[in-house]
Amino acid sequence: MISDIRVANMLPSAAARPASSAPASDEAAAPQDSVSLNSVLAATANEAKSLAGKLPEHVEGEVLVKLKSDLGLEGDFASDYNAHVLHKFELPKDVFKSFDGELVQLKLPANMSTAQAIAAMEKDSRVAYAASNDILHTYGSATPVIPNDLDGRLWGMNNTGQDGGTVDADIDAPEAWTINTGKGAATENSPAGPIIAVIDTGVDYNHPDLAANIWTNPGEIAGDGIDNDGNGVIDDVHGFNAADKSGDPLDDHSHGSHCSGTIGGTGNNGQGVVGVNWNAQIMGAKFLSASGSGTLADAVDAIAYAGRNGARITSNSWGGGGYNEALKDALASSPSLHIFAAGNESNDNDARPAYPASYDLPNIVAVAATDRNDQLADFSNWGKTTVDLAAPGVDVYSTVMGGGYDTYSGTSMATPHVSGVAGLIASQYPDISNDAIKARLMNGVDKLPNLADMVASGGRLNAYNALETDEIAPGAPNDFRGVDAKAGEVSLSWTATGDDGWCGAASGYKLKVSDRPIVDGEAAEGQTTFDAAQSVPTGAPGATGSIESATVRMPLSGQEKTYHFALKVHDNVGNLSEIRTASVTVPAATVAFEDNIDADNENWSPEQGWGKVDIEGRGKVWTDSPDGQYGNDTNTSLTSREIDLNLTGSTLTFEAKYELENRYDNLRVEVAEVPAAPPQQPPQQPPQQPPQQPPQEGQPPSASELTWNQVASFTGSSDWGLKEIDLSAYDGKKVQIRFHLQSDGSVNQDGFYLDNVVIAGGAQQ
Repeated sequence: MISDIRVANMLPSAAARPASSAPASDEAAAPQDSVSLNSVLAATANEAKSLAGKLPEHVEGEVLVKLKSDLGLEGDFASDYNAHVLHKFELPKDVFKSFDGELVQLKLPANMSTAQAIAAMEKDSRVAYAASNDILHTYGSATPVIPNDLDGRLWGMNNTGQDGGTVDADIDAPEAWTINTGKGAATENSPAGPIIAVIDTGVDYNHPDLAANIWTNPGEIAGDGIDNDGNGVIDDVHGFNAADKSGDPLDDHSHGSHCSGTIGGTGNNGQGVVGVNWNAQIMGAKFLSASGSGTLADAVDAIAYAGRNGARITSNSWGGGGYNEALKDALASSPSLHIFAAGNESNDNDARPAYPASYDLPNIVAVAATDRNDQLADFSNWGKTTVDLAAPGVDVYSTVMGGGYDTYSGTSMATPHVSGVAGLIASQYPDISNDAIKARLMNGVDKLPNLADMVASGGRLNAYNALETDEIAPGAPNDFRGVDAKAGEVSLSWTATGDDGWCGAASGYKLKVSDRPIVDGEAAEGQTTFDAAQSVPTGAPGATGSIESATVRMPLSGQEKTYHFALKVHDNVGNLSEIRTASVTVPAATVAFEDNIDADNENWSPEQGWGKVDIEGRGKVWTDSPDGQYGNDTNTSLTSREIDLNLTGSTLTFEAKYELENRYDNLRVEVAEVPAAPPQQPPQQPPQQPPQQPPQEGQPPSASELTWNQVASFTGSSDWGLKEIDLSAYDGKKVQIRFHLQSDGSVNQDGFYLDNVVIAGGAQQ
């Protein structure tokens, strides 16, 4: 039987809810409208049909729903949809303070599909979001190999060229062990080391090479059938089984045990393998089944358990599904540093994200795989901006369930190398932050030319570099200056300093730009901080004393403008030099059109949906989503006035930020040539009438009558950046430009934001 549900402000034709709605507590307490569930499902049927074809593999008949503002209404909400609550997640909101809501897992009635539920619930004013319970899988495939020499198979730790490898194509583990071999449970003479949660198929905590390094819950008494520590799980002595909600994370697949052996196979015990950590505290957090698959809901539970019970680091050799707000929230709310496999599809994650590794969160490290010759593995995903570093992941020998050993390959195998080194760092520096661990991992890599455009760090993991004790910051480049400026471009120069003052080679540069002076520390009015200024990419540092340079593309403008640059040098452990600044005046360009969007003018004709909003630090910008989300089946444009391109080499530049459903929703930049309007013929005048006004020039065609040609297209997401489009094909012509948003029938995101639009070029002779 279909019940009536209360959906505040819900009308059958309503678009997606605006981000700036009334407080959820008020809406829930006093709904403005009551409509039947049948009518809601009917009103969202088209959206549900569109969504059904896009949902990744998932548990049909379930949804994950985030309810707003701690309403405590999950039972009432579920009954409104004839559903029932399967699970309420406990996320640590003291860490992720903006979470602000309750996440619940619902079982839907038999006559309601997951797509129908998401489409309907997304219109409910009590809902922050609704998401599918996706199926996730291990990354990595077993290749059974019986090694003759166990030590020789650990090439990722110490590569001597065995089995056709390249000498030193490894993580320099023996060198790192001169600094730290990891810390396990607390002893009389030593505090406990960091807990490393292996979120996977479980851990064989009875394995002779793992047993000594398995975490033991100090608040739990084994086998008494009581939740002694009150954490909601009975007898969770060595971790948690999120799949069956028990305290037994015993592995029934081997994938999790293999990862655990790389992280913390007991060292110096005369048997089997050694992990990156000789001593460790490995927590089992099982959510993947014996088949290697599991649900997103169980993954969220495993992540939350690890965070609540002290996991400093989590190792995650799994993925699947698409972008899912519930999983992203769980990771963002966790205090742990999460190491994730980048995936095994030979895919560019920058172009096609692979989640969860591709979530843009500061506490995620994404890992690609290399082979014994320091080549990117043929199966490995990569991404110049979204994959952080690489690590050994081909023919990796480690522990498996039942007390044995085997050789596996995958980014699954690369990930625990990084997790293990993160554990060593946390053992050596107990008070270190997540950001600082990540900086040591990335800045300490061995730079490899073949990885320069494949991973953000440009290199493969090096444990020794990551552990280095270094309190000496690089020297500051005192001769940092602008050496040339022309319209749209600035050239900078400085002398390379060293890793420690002026000794050795530094690891990298942090170059920033702003239209306001850049300062370290707190900014006064009219200034901006180094952290808040826009980043500019640079190459890797050269040898100390060499002359460095950077060419920076700048927004075109019809007026002379002064820009401010700031530079810091960083070393392999994240130490930063003092700041050095330079100001450069950029000459005016020959401009046909310029609009910084701040003024009210007649430069643009917005169709429905477009409007201006204020952005801190920018002023007014155009957006297709003034209320936070564009609608389904949107087809709307922002069209310029007529522009005379009396230029040579016409170039359109603008600054943009966007969040669009990847591949399904697009913002297209289009140009149309405006034909010259034919002169209007004078009307025939009867002799007896006085002459009329002189004939007027005919009106140009409307935007709908023009022929529009696409010159650029944007989908997915990007932070603010300068875009540049060649319009030289239209030199000497009159044109109009438009920004044209088209969306499909489901999934709404934050939209496209536009600022500082300029068309410039050379003057025609």
